[in-house]
Amino acid sequence: MSFEQELVQDMIELVSVFSARLYGARSRKNKKLIDGISSAIDEVK
Repeated sequence: MSFEQELVQDMIELVSVFSARLYGARSRKNKKLIDGISSAIDEVK
């Protein structure tokens, strides 16, 4: 593999890792929010 190909592959891996962390944090936050809303609705019923 050439230097440029290796560099591009490393950059793609970095972007993949950071996007996975970002979307993982968002999904955890959204799940907590949805659970809170669901429990509030259950309390009203």
